[in-house]
Amino acid sequence: MKNEKTARIDRKAAFRIVAVYGIFGALWIFCSDTVLGWFIHDSALMTQIAIYKGLLFVVTTAVLLYYLIARHVQLLTQANRRIAASEERFQAIYDNMLEAVLILVPVTGRIADVNRTACDLFGFCRTEALSLTLREICSDEGSSSDSEPMARLAQAANGLPQLLDLVVRKRDGTLFWADISMQKAEINGEELVITLVRDISERKKIEEEVAFFKKLVETSRDPVYVLSHRQNWRMVYANQAACAHYGMTLEELLQKSIPDWDPDFDMVSLELAWQQLKNGQPMRFETQHRVASGKLVPVEVTTNYLVHRGEELSFGYFFDISERKRAEEELRASEDRLRSLVQALPDLVWLKDQNGVYLSCNQMFERFFGAKEADIIGKTDYDFVEKELADFFVEHDRKAMTAGKPSSNEEWITFADDGHRALLETIKTPMYDTRGALIGVLGIGRDITERKRTEEELRASEARYRGLVELFPEAIYIHTGGKLVFANSHGARLLGVERPEDLYGREALDFVHPDCREFVANRIKSAFEQDSFNPPVEEVFLRADGVPFQVEVSSVAFIYHGEKALQVVARDISERKKRQEELVKAQKLESLGVLAGGIAHDFNNLLTGVLGNISLMREELPEGHPLQERLSRCEKAISQTTGLTCQLLTFSRGGEPVKKLLDLRPVLRDTTFFALRGSNVALELDMAEDLWPLEADEGQLCQVFNNLIINAGQAMPGGGTVRVEAGNCRLSPAEVPPLDAGDYLLISVIDQGTGIASEYLDKIFDPYFTTKEAGSGLGLTALYSIVRKHQGQVLVSSRLGDGTTFRIYLPASPEKEGVFPVPEDDSFRTVSLAGAFILVMDDELPIRELSEDMLRLIGCRVESCSDGEELIELYRIRIREGCRPDAVIMDLTIPGKMGGLEAAQRILELDREARLIVSSGYSNDPVMANYHAYGFAGFLIKPYRIDELSQVLNRVL
Repeated sequence: MKNEKTARIDRKAAFRIVAVYGIFGALWIFCSDTVLGWFIHDSALMTQIAIYKGLLFVVTTAVLLYYLIARHVQLLTQANRRIAASEERFQAIYDNMLEAVLILVPVTGRIADVNRTACDLFGFCRTEALSLTLREICSDEGSSSDSEPMARLAQAANGLPQLLDLVVRKRDGTLFWADISMQKAEINGEELVITLVRDISERKKIEEEVAFFKKLVETSRDPVYVLSHRQNWRMVYANQAACAHYGMTLEELLQKSIPDWDPDFDMVSLELAWQQLKNGQPMRFETQHRVASGKLVPVEVTTNYLVHRGEELSFGYFFDISERKRAEEELRASEDRLRSLVQALPDLVWLKDQNGVYLSCNQMFERFFGAKEADIIGKTDYDFVEKELADFFVEHDRKAMTAGKPSSNEEWITFADDGHRALLETIKTPMYDTRGALIGVLGIGRDITERKRTEEELRASEARYRGLVELFPEAIYIHTGGKLVFANSHGARLLGVERPEDLYGREALDFVHPDCREFVANRIKSAFEQDSFNPPVEEVFLRADGVPFQVEVSSVAFIYHGEKALQVVARDISERKKRQEELVKAQKLESLGVLAGGIAHDFNNLLTGVLGNISLMREELPEGHPLQERLSRCEKAISQTTGLTCQLLTFSRGGEPVKKLLDLRPVLRDTTFFALRGSNVALELDMAEDLWPLEADEGQLCQVFNNLIINAGQAMPGGGTVRVEAGNCRLSPAEVPPLDAGDYLLISVIDQGTGIASEYLDKIFDPYFTTKEAGSGLGLTALYSIVRKHQGQVLVSSRLGDGTTFRIYLPASPEKEGVFPVPEDDSFRTVSLAGAFILVMDDELPIRELSEDMLRLIGCRVESCSDGEELIELYRIRIREGCRPDAVIMDLTIPGKMGGLEAAQRILELDREARLIVSSGYSNDPVMANYHAYGFAGFLIKPYRIDELSQVLNRVL
C-alpha cells in the first residue's frame, strides 16, 4: 500500500514538471515568433534571431527544468523524512505497546511479525519468534481442545474479531494465562491477523482467590450476612449457614430487614452505631434472633462497615450462643465451687488491684499474714510485713503488670501463724476485665522447700545417671538432623573408634550397611512423624573400618537441647546369631534323630534275623564247608551295616552319651594312629602333659576323632601331615557361644588339604550334605551331634588351598584329676548251658523264633512271648509251678505296650534273684551302657550271632 501511494505521488510530480515544461515551450515558440514578426520583417535577420532565440530557449528551459526538478527533489526528500520519522514513531509505539503484538498468517498460524513487548513476554528473540506458530506457543490447559486457538484464528481471518483467554507457553516452558484479541488486517496487500496478548496471570489469580473466598463464605459454618443502609437495612446477602439458621430460603431472607428477625433491636440507636462502624470500629454484641419457627435464639453478632459499588453496607457474621449461655449459667454455678477449691488449695492465692490493695485471698494466705480474708481485703502489704519485704512484693507486682504477662520469683517468707519459714515460688499474673482493662495482679505462691531439696538430689542423681549411661552395656547414640551428637563409650567401641567425640558430627546413616539404609531411614522418619517408639529390629551396622556386624536396634524420638532427636540403643547380636545358627543345627539334628532312631531300631531288628540265621547256618555246617567262607563274608557285611545304624543312633534321643570319667590321651592316641594306619599321611600329636580328665562316652568320642582324622586324610590324597593338638583352656562368658564360662579341653585337628569352599562352610554339618562321591553325608553330622550332646562345641575354619582346622571344645573335670574308675573284669567262667530254662520277650515274631532256634541249638529250654505283660504272667506261672527261669532275655522297647525296662522292675519285685538280660537295637541307649543300674545282669545288642548269645548267657549264669 505504501509503495503504490508513493508511486502515485511520483507520477503526479513528473506530470506537473512535463506539463509546465510543455506549456512554457509552446508559449515561447508561439509568442516569440509572433512578437518578432510585428517588428522585424527581414527574413535573414529573423533566421539569425531564431538561432539566438533557440539557444536562449534551451538555456531558459534548462534553468526552468532544473528548478522544477530540484524543487520536486526537495519536496520529495522532505516527504521521505516525514515518512521515516512517522515510521520511527510507529515502530516505537509498536515496540513499546503494553500489549504483546503478534501478526499471524491465518492459514498456518505462523508468526509473521512481533513487537518487542511480545519478545519480552515470551522470552524469545525476534528471529526465534518468527520461526514459531500459534499452536506452538499455546498450551492445552485452559482451552476446550488443542485446535481451539487455530479455529479462533480462522474466524478472525473471516472478519469476526475474537477475544479469548488461553494458557500460553514461554520460551523456558513457563505457562501463564493470557487475554488474546484477534483482528483481521491487510498489510502490504496480504491478509493477516493482528493478535494482542496480555498477561492476565494476576487477574486469574485474583479471580481464583475471589472464587475461593466466595466459596469459603458460602460453605462457612458460621452464618454470614450483608445489610443495605440505603435499602432501610434490608438483607442483601446471606450464606447457606444463615439460611439454615433462620430456617428460610435465600429469597425469603432477602425480603427481610432487621425488625423482622430481631424484634428487640433498638432502631433508634442504630444510626449512632452506624457512625461508629463508619469510623472503623467493628461492633460485637449479643441479641436474640427470631427464626422461621418463631423461636428466639440467642446469638452473638459481629458487624463491620463496607462500601461496595458505591453502596454503603453492613456485613458480619453471627453464631448461636445457646450453648454458651447455658455454659455461663453453669460457670456462675461453678464459681462457688471454684472458690471453694481455691480456698482448699495448699498454695497461697491472692488478688490485688493496681495499687496493691488486696481484693481476695485463700485460707493458706491467711496463715501467712495471720489474719482473716475480711481483715486483709482493702489493705496492702505494708499493713502486715516489714517495709523491705513489702517493697519486694510491690516491685514484682509492678513488673508483672508492666510486662503484661506472668512473672515468677522465689522468696523466703515466715508464716505469721506458727512462725515456720518456707521458700515460695511465686507467679504473679496481670488480670484484665472483659474489656481488656487492667484490674490488678493475681498471685500464686507454692511452697517449694521440699522440691528444692529434691532438685538437689536430682542433680546428684543425674550425675550418677550419666555415669550409668557410660557403664551401660549397650551402645547408646543420639542424632539430630541425621548427625550424631552423643554416644556412650560402649557405642564408640562398637563402631570401632576410641572416643565418642570421634563420632560427633558424622552422618548416622554412614554407619548403616547400604542394604539397610532405606529401611533405617524410613524407621527414623516414622519415629519423628508419629513421635513413637521403634521396637527392636535386627540391622547391619558398619564399623569405622567398614567391617559389617549385626545389631539389634531400638529407638525413640524425643527433644534434645530443644531439637527433635532420636535416641538409639544398639546391641551387638553377632554372638546371638551364631547361637541361633547352632539352635537351627540342633533342630535339624533333632528332626533327624526322630527318624534315625526308628530306622536304626527297625533295621537292627531285621539285621538280627539275618545275622542270627547266618550264625545258625554256620553252626550247622561242618568246618571247611564251601559256604562257611561266604557266610563269614555276609557276617562282615552285616557288621559294617551295623556301624551305619550306630551312626544313625547317634542322632536319636536314645543315643545320649553314656559318660564316665576318661583320660583323653590314650583314647586320642589310639584312635588317631588306628585311623591313619596304612595311609600316606603323617601324624603330629601334641597333647598337654597335664591334660584334664573329662566325663564322656568313650565310644562316641572315638567316633568323633576317627571321622575327623579320616576326613583329614581324604583331603590330602597326595599325602601330607595331620596335626592333632589337645590342651586345657578356660573360657570366659560368650567367648565361644553357646558355651558357658568354665574349664574345657580344646582338641584341634589341622590338615594341609585342599580346604573347604566358603559357601559350604555353613552346610558341612547338615545331614546328608557331602561333596564326596562315595560319602554318606552323616559323618560330620554325627560328629556335631556327639559334641553338642557332650555340652561342647565344634568350630571349623578353612580356605581353599590352605587346609582346614577343626576345633572341638569339651567340658573338662580338673577337680577329678587322678580319680579314674577301675576297669570292669570282662572275664567269665564257661558253664554248660544244657538244660537251662530261658524266657524270651520280643515283639518281632522272626526274632522270637530265631532266638528259640539259637537257644535250643546250644541246649537250652526256651519259651517266648511278645510283650511285658505276657512275660510277667509267664514268669509268675513258672515260679508257681516250681520251674524258675534261669534267665530272661527282654527287648527294651515294645511300641504301644510294656517294654523291657518296666517289665524288669515288675519281675524283680516277684523274684529278687531273677537274672535279666536286656536286648535292643538302640546300641547307644543309656540303659544298654549302664544296665546294672536298671536291674539287668547283662545286655545283648541287636543284631547278634549265636556265639554272642552264648557268651552273654555264660556271663549271666
